[in-house]
Amino acid sequence: MGIPCRHVTSRCSSFGLWKALSTIDPMNLMKTPLFGSLLALLMMGFAPDAGAQQFMTREGHVHFFSSTPIEDIEADNRQMSGLLDASTGDFVFQVQMRAFHFEKALMEEHFNESYVESETHPKATFQGSIASWENIPNDGMRHDVVAEGEFDIHGVTQPQRIEGTMQWMDGAWNLQANFEVTLADHNIVIPAVVKDNISPVIAIDVEAQLMPR
Repeated sequence: MGIPCRHVTSRCSSFGLWKALSTIDPMNLMKTPLFGSLLALLMMGFAPDAGAQQFMTREGHVHFFSSTPIEDIEADNRQMSGLLDASTGDFVFQVQMRAFHFEKALMEEHFNESYVESETHPKATFQGSIASWENIPNDGMRHDVVAEGEFDIHGVTQPQRIEGTMQWMDGAWNLQANFEVTLADHNIVIPAVVKDNISPVIAIDVEAQLMPR
């Protein structure tokens, strides 16, 4: 697979279809015959000679960390899915909240039932674009990037600016990023009885390898 062409202009945006895809469970989507057709439709949104490509992951790693004087709490989710439009820098990422796993089973239960209310709000999404994407070279070096978009968790959407790095290596885009989420910004309420155990601001680390599709 050659290095993707990124210095082209889309004739019509496929991002609306990406938004629709973000509502579908990626694990189920990948198993359906419709998956190939949907990817074909995505690519039809670009000029035939543009060489536009979509890059995808469904095994991204999200780690979050809460630190207080009483205790540290952390969890891992290794099922982040995402799509990147290599001609524009547009993206959408999604995580299923129930895929976060904790050291303590009781904390995992409280996280899903009382804090993020996973039954009602099953996923978190980040949708937007990478700033100055056309200036990021495919030279095998790690480059600083800024992703700007809308971050939705617990049913509340907020603008989000995330700093990270991207590197083109072995035919894939490797990304790393870290940012913070303020629980109150997304109406996530911590019960008074444990409010000293959980930080009001959660640190998030993300790693993913986006492969061509």
